[in-house]
Amino acid sequence: MVRYTAYIRTSRKSQINGLEAQKDIIDRFIDQYGGEIVNLYSEQESGRKDNRVELAKALDECKKQKTILLVAKLDRVSRRVSFIAKLIESSIDLKVAEMPNADTFQLHIYSALAAAEANMISVRTKQALAVKKAQGVILGRGDKLEVAKAARNYANSMMPIINDIKDIGIKSYNGIAKELNTRGILSRNGNNWSAAQVKRLIGYSDLVSV
Repeated sequence: MVRYTAYIRTSRKSQINGLEAQKDIIDRFIDQYGGEIVNLYSEQESGRKDNRVELAKALDECKKQKTILLVAKLDRVSRRVSFIAKLIESSIDLKVAEMPNADTFQLHIYSALAAAEANMISVRTKQALAVKKAQGVILGRGDKLEVAKAARNYANSMMPIINDIKDIGIKSYNGIAKELNTRGILSRNGNNWSAAQVKRLIGYSDLVSV
């Protein structure tokens, strides 16, 4: 039987529901694919911090007990590509419940692409906002560019999961929506997915940023 050390994380102490949601995703993964959770480590720290106490305990257990590190989402381990790279170079195997068919190397590629895309979006958005400000446009909290940026970032964060689903032979919008719901992955609004939402999300990902 495959043995896992599970790790869940949120950035803020108020995000208790986020921890529960991650645990539910992990439980669904075990129900579907089998395996044993040896231990579960929980933490509420920023994903940009590499020196997290509970994560260090989880990684140490993986080394000593020869278990696989299991997380619900890739960014729960780290938002830093360098940290994912170090993990790959170590003797620890990583499994992401939302992307069950992705190996450790593929997860590294996903994290690198996501980081690069996020950086490009940030640069382009700042440039576009600077141009509008120079033109005398008053930019408020609800500025359309910021809304578009948020939608695009979310779409890009979901595409590795969408591509993973496509890789197992599910191509239609309706099929992808059903698979997302089966995996317990909620939409951005916290609801179940529909075919229309999947189509719109993929469309956002395909758009060229300003």
